[in-house]
Amino acid sequence: MERNNFMDSNVFTSTYYMDTKSAAYARTLSDCRRVAVSNANVLLIGESGVGKDVAAQYIHALSRRSDKAFVAVNCNAYTESLLEPELFGMEPGIFSDTIRRRIGKFELADHGTLFLDAIGDVSLTTQVKLLRAIETKEIERLGGNNKKILDFRLITATSRDLPTEVINGSFREDFFYRISTIVIRIPPLRDRKEDLEGMIHFFLQKAQEENGIRIDRIENKVWEFLMNYDYPGNIRELKNTLDRMVVLSQNHVITTEGIPILYNLKRLTPVSSYSTHELISWKEFKRRSEREYLEWALRQTNWNISAAARELSISTRQIFNKINEYNIEKPF
Repeated sequence: MERNNFMDSNVFTSTYYMDTKSAAYARTLSDCRRVAVSNANVLLIGESGVGKDVAAQYIHALSRRSDKAFVAVNCNAYTESLLEPELFGMEPGIFSDTIRRRIGKFELADHGTLFLDAIGDVSLTTQVKLLRAIETKEIERLGGNNKKILDFRLITATSRDLPTEVINGSFREDFFYRISTIVIRIPPLRDRKEDLEGMIHFFLQKAQEENGIRIDRIENKVWEFLMNYDYPGNIRELKNTLDRMVVLSQNHVITTEGIPILYNLKRLTPVSSYSTHELISWKEFKRRSEREYLEWALRQTNWNISAAARELSISTRQIFNKINEYNIEKPF
């Protein structure tokens, strides 16, 4: 992904919610502004979905490189064997099906910013190669003999606890110190409650524009959910929830149908159906819980197996297997 000249086109502020009343996020934005003028390597840390990619683009947009490429790579989207050519590029003939020279992300980011997301997922072997490239600012395409000197600004991000992984030996200490000259924490949404209402309006408007659906009213119970839910998936979950609500709206009204199944599940009292006078094994408790959970999810989706599978993030085959295992019958 490449981005050019964010601030001049106002694309950045119209695409991302940057207004904040949160002291925690205000500190994050302040840190981003302070480091933007430098070339120091920056490590962004925070839970999944908090907007680490947005912070990386914000730093780039405020930097002297803002008119150059912003090149982002999601490291956990590639296997180890595929990540290396993606980053370093490769010459023709290195693989049997390689007939053209491939330019890697390092080269594409020359004079711009290279953003490596999910850096904590990179293997120890690849870390060694990245370390060398970051230290020397030189790369060599796979299958090539010529070194290319580059000028790029490096930003990395992770949701992992890298210091602990360094201690455990699953992340290289030298690589960690190289990428973490500056560390900036992105707070989770639960620490930005002051921003929640503004974000809801912002993403709701975008969801209407993107889906071509007008919303005139939100039911009170839905608004109560939106303002009180803890959003473990952070901003990504909030945006996806609002997208879903807009799509499932009826007559321009957002109803409780759009409230995610997992939220409703949390409101159940899991021990209520097990209030017997005798204790049961943990295995039996999990079995009963799973059955009750599945039955409830099927009812919520009117026994639409595909919809239930999508909500529960499992396959339809898994649902059918569980239905058979627990002998669950569809009510008439």
